[in-house]
Amino acid sequence: MSLAFATRIPLPLDRATVERLSVGRGEPDWLLAARLGALDRYERATWPTGQEEEWRRFPLRDLPTAELARVVDTEHPPSEYGAVPLDAARRGLIFDRMINVAREHPDLVRRWLPDGDGIHSHEAFRALAGALFAHGSAFLYVPAGLQVELPLEVHKHWSAGSEPMVFRTIVVAEAGSSVTLVEELSSARGGPRLAVPSLEVHAGPGASVRYVGIHRFADDVWEIGQQRFVSARDSAVHGFNVLIGGARTKLGVGSDIRGDGAEVKLYGLVAGADSQRIDVNSHQRLDGKGSTSDLLYLSALYDAAKAIYYGVIRVEPTSSGTGSYQECRNILLSDKAGADPIPALEILTNDVARCGHGATAGALEEDELFYVMSRGLGRIESEQLLVRGFFQRVVAAIPEPQVRARVLAALAPRIGRVAELEAA
Repeated sequence: MSLAFATRIPLPLDRATVERLSVGRGEPDWLLAARLGALDRYERATWPTGQEEEWRRFPLRDLPTAELARVVDTEHPPSEYGAVPLDAARRGLIFDRMINVAREHPDLVRRWLPDGDGIHSHEAFRALAGALFAHGSAFLYVPAGLQVELPLEVHKHWSAGSEPMVFRTIVVAEAGSSVTLVEELSSARGGPRLAVPSLEVHAGPGASVRYVGIHRFADDVWEIGQQRFVSARDSAVHGFNVLIGGARTKLGVGSDIRGDGAEVKLYGLVAGADSQRIDVNSHQRLDGKGSTSDLLYLSALYDAAKAIYYGVIRVEPTSSGTGSYQECRNILLSDKAGADPIPALEILTNDVARCGHGATAGALEEDELFYVMSRGLGRIESEQLLVRGFFQRVVAAIPEPQVRARVLAALAPRIGRVAELEAA
């Protein structure tokens, strides 16, 4: 791709569009000002040229034409939010659409709305989400000390259409709190379409946050998303991504540890088929003393699907005794499927407990298939059962049985229905 691509914005956005969206939603003036600030960053952002390591294998020349002026949320049904525990709500838990929280708790949203930093080469899309977030945007706030035992759930669905889907999810867990959020993203088929989801998770001192994102957009969607996890001292953040749908998926996952003793676990399950292309970038930054950051992504690729992973672990010179690891494993279930796992390390200190990476790509072992088929299953069912076992390392890391069941149900089109296979 030519470097000239960076000199123009392939998705033009103007002030009038941002103002029309904000006024149409009845937003307060301060929220419009925040959007316009993001618009300014968007106009100044450097667009990916294809020369960046993160974008070298994900060309944007075929990006669907997206009329950003058509981003309106009044034509769509609302997101479906699961029940919020009554006791938690009484103790200050807030979980609602972004616009409602902005009206009812303006000081809270104003504090956490700025999108901060992230993977630099994703800057343009991060600013786009900040300027134009609409239907599907949610805000979750857990006050200090509150332990939310049941998972909170939201299903964000877009009906058929070609207008872009741009939205933000902000999760704030104050000191000593804990919460699990399950976010499912889906759409009906309706023509080439762009999705730009943005997630920010802030874990305060001693907080515990578990996020599970299930991405199953229609097969005509290009998804270009960003996720950012910010961890304070002694916090625990576990992020799970289940990537199934979409024609093209580009996901940037950033973890920023800012205190001693923090723990971050980043998990991913990729199940691609047909000609899907799923490209994940990660950036794990470690600072402080005794913090850990581990990543495990597992892919099963059918037909002519391709998975790409490029990730960086950066250990700051001011850190000490940190531990980190990247692991990316890929099963190729077709001779046309492909995978490019590319891990990288930036270790800027000599005081490291551990830091490493592992990556593989290959077909299922024929002797394993033979063993399963000898028990009476056909080849397809045997492959599904083996992939299910391969995915188990990530599935087993989800402690809530109802969340595990939801993840397996979403994966069923690729790996079959587990109960039926196990019964067989």
